Amino acid sequence: MLKPGGTTEIRAVPWGAPEAVGLRREFTEQSDLRLYPLLFGHLASRPAWDADDAATGRAVLLTLVADVDGRPAAHAALRTPEVGAPEGALEVTRVFVRAGARRRGVASMLLAHLVDAARDRGATSLVLGTGPSQPEAIAAYGQHGFRPVEPYPPYDRFSTPPYDMYGPALCFAKPL
Repeated sequence: MLKPGGTTEIRAVPWGAPEAVGLRREFTEQSDLRLYPLLFGHLASRPAWDADDAATGRAVLLTLVADVDGRPAAHAALRTPEVGAPEGALEVTRVFVRAGARRRGVASMLLAHLVDAARDRGATSLVLGTGPSQPEAIAAYGQHGFRPVEPYPPYDRFSTPPYDMYGPALCFAKPL
């Protein structure tokens, strides 16, 4: 159990670090599989998830884990987006905070580190995609200066059948 007001440390780790992999798997189980089962149900299989996670990791430039009270509690990554994303952008991906660490500013700390890292790499903006069934994430990104933009690859395909069954993917950008 996490203590209220405990200490938080943000650290960079390799994409394949066990604590990062565990947090991403938990994200998939609590978000993708629960909210969008028809789109992501195939990821319930560990081999399929491992392959998808490895493919995502190839474009990752930075992986962050937040330790709260000495225990891994949150994850975020920065990657090169697919061709077709806004010019000069880097993409925020796999932002996840465990339930016991929410509402403590952990996601804000992770986003601040990603903003600094993107600026250091010469990016002119940050972009991200999320789903319509994640109102808390949508609100949080808005509070951090992200504004809606037209869906870019790969999220643009979620605006057309058969991928639009849950509503269109939502994309956001933040100028740096």
